[in-house]
Amino acid sequence: MALPFQSILIYEDDLARSRRFLPLTYTRCVAELRSGAMTGIERMKRLYPEAAIYLHCRKELVDVVRARYALPVNELPKGESLLVNARSAICADALGESYHRSELVPELAEALIAGEPFDPYIGPPNAFTIRSIWELVHQNPLALVRDAKFLKSQTKQLVDPASLRFIAIQNPDQLYLHPGAKIGAGVVLDCTDGPIMIEEGAHIMPHSTIIGPVFIGKDSIVKVGSKIYGGTTIGPVSKVGGEIENSIVQGYSNKQHDGYLGHSFLGEWVNLGAGTNTSDLKNDYSPVRVTVEGEVFDTGSLFVGLMMGDHSKSAIGTQFNTGTAVGVSCNIFGEGFPPKWIPSFSWGGANEMVTYRYEKAIAVAKAVVARRNVTMSNEEDAMMRELFNRGQRAET
Repeated sequence: MALPFQSILIYEDDLARSRRFLPLTYTRCVAELRSGAMTGIERMKRLYPEAAIYLHCRKELVDVVRARYALPVNELPKGESLLVNARSAICADALGESYHRSELVPELAEALIAGEPFDPYIGPPNAFTIRSIWELVHQNPLALVRDAKFLKSQTKQLVDPASLRFIAIQNPDQLYLHPGAKIGAGVVLDCTDGPIMIEEGAHIMPHSTIIGPVFIGKDSIVKVGSKIYGGTTIGPVSKVGGEIENSIVQGYSNKQHDGYLGHSFLGEWVNLGAGTNTSDLKNDYSPVRVTVEGEVFDTGSLFVGLMMGDHSKSAIGTQFNTGTAVGVSCNIFGEGFPPKWIPSFSWGGANEMVTYRYEKAIAVAKAVVARRNVTMSNEEDAMMRELFNRGQRAET
């Protein structure tokens, strides 16, 4: 059956541009954020494979986003279009109130081309539209369940659980295991409370326990004896270990040693040193507040952990307080709890924080991506340099 539209425009409104989605959106548009089993862009491509995808984002991200996906960015879509709020695309919602067909009037067309925020939708708030990065984390269990139902309808080949030896599987009907995944002896896959999805090339090492709903992305590794609890998404080419609960790892990141990560969101190319722990609950059980660039947000939630931007790292034994936000390309080390807001390109910890030299920071970033056989593009280098310069201007 032919689609009633030719293209999909994933657009960003004012809220998508707010500090509520930092530090993850310093280096990507909202539609690139991962939730459930997919990013918003991946979800739209899978839902509507015949439609052309158009993206809308801040003008400083246009070049890097266009280079990543080879898709039109901040361009007028051709033909009748389905307009999708990026904050809906990332939450695994079915076709709903914030998805609609519309013509772009001149004012909206001008804002689109200029990379300015706009919202052509007029109507009641959509119940499934994500309003912050911490809300995205809390909605992840529901997104995983919805994505599993969709992937099940699209999957033609799954491993027969009966063929897996020396592995304990509960509720095998909710296990979605790619034939190219590797599962070690003594692994427990408990799908009682939700599905477990394990993609091609993933390796679950012996004696690990995974309790659904959970997604393990392509070519990711779950280290020996890991404990992965429900609501967790591990993006592609990541290494994880220790204890992880209701958290999202965007991809290409390492948290492969003992330590606790809870109700958190890690960007790409992140590395948490051995024994790094995150607090996600205050001792007085009051709602967590998050500070980003001086703006304080009352999350209304008792459980909020760590939000960490791309290319940031922690040394062994690092302790992060409840509701900590760390910018891009930070290096955190030392005794005690570091500040709950750490600007991009920071170097240090609780006792002292200085600015990470850009030349050193970008050299480390390029070395890290090369270890995964990836080359940092000129567009990404330019984006990182502009982010660094913007921080320097803000300080002066």
